[in-house]
Amino acid sequence: MKPLLTLALVLAALLRSEAQVSTPNPVPASPATAASSTPAKPLYAERQIRKAVVFIKMTCASGREMGQAQGTGFFVAYPDKRLGERGGFSYLVTNRHVAECWDEETRRPRTVQGVDLTLNLQAGHAQTMHFGPGNVAWVLPSDPSVDLAAAPLLPDQRLYDYVTISLADFVADDGVLSEGDKVVLSGFFYQFPGVRRIQPIVREGILAMLPDEELITTTGKPGKVYLADVHIFGGNSGSPVLVNLGGLHGSMISSDSYHMLGVVSGMYYEDTDVKLQVTTTASGTVHANSGIAMIVPASQVKALLEDPRLQSQRDAAVPLILQREAAAAAAAGPSAAKP
Repeated sequence: MKPLLTLALVLAALLRSEAQVSTPNPVPASPATAASSTPAKPLYAERQIRKAVVFIKMTCASGREMGQAQGTGFFVAYPDKRLGERGGFSYLVTNRHVAECWDEETRRPRTVQGVDLTLNLQAGHAQTMHFGPGNVAWVLPSDPSVDLAAAPLLPDQRLYDYVTISLADFVADDGVLSEGDKVVLSGFFYQFPGVRRIQPIVREGILAMLPDEELITTTGKPGKVYLADVHIFGGNSGSPVLVNLGGLHGSMISSDSYHMLGVVSGMYYEDTDVKLQVTTTASGTVHANSGIAMIVPASQVKALLEDPRLQSQRDAAVPLILQREAAAAAAAGPSAAKP
């Protein structure tokens, strides 16, 4: 299989929350420093998608009752040429229902006490970044049917072993998709999350339906989603999904060509009357899994990252970043100038 996703060089990210890292000598997460360069040895699609994910654990309260929810997030690079040809911002993306720690029965947000993000380190083991008290500064889509959330975040890639998914790898047009296309996802495996390192699970299936009508989404409102014949379960909420656009096209057979299809949002389960019902996968309760997963299209992730609220953050951050880089270059003196 050929390498797929681009390792994006991300220069900076703007955080509204301060991260407290649960091991000695933490690397500051705000403001972020320049990302490391692309490694010499490329990664293949299945392994690369595993390196894009982070495990999310939410500690929540509803009245006097405390609870936890677990899900998956991943990193997306949003280009911004004001920071140079390969510059941009990095965002952590997951589901709305994960970010707001929904009550599974009522689909209502709970009060978030704290957020734990666990990533693997370059040194070999995992490390947890704790945000709190309170929640991360998520930005949610203005359309309540869209089950997404995004927050500016760039953990130091010299310390953490992860990759960002480039916006250039997104599926931009439904016209290139077809039922039967192979899909691959990676996310939190709640039965074995890992001991020393996080252990994302990889699953594959096919695109089952590309509805040209709106379906009831996991938010309980009609919206645009894809359906995939792939088995998912508790903790897979927020998992990135790739689609292979290679294969047979007319009389030509092309090689594998994976692109970002979207984000796992939920699934259909069978109730006692053998009726299909929509549910999220943030909890571990599965009922009778139908094997049909609901996917939020990548185009909606792009729309969220282009939301005026996030754009205004980037507009405010760019002059500060350029000013800081100019000051650093001046302090370094002529010897630091490129030949």
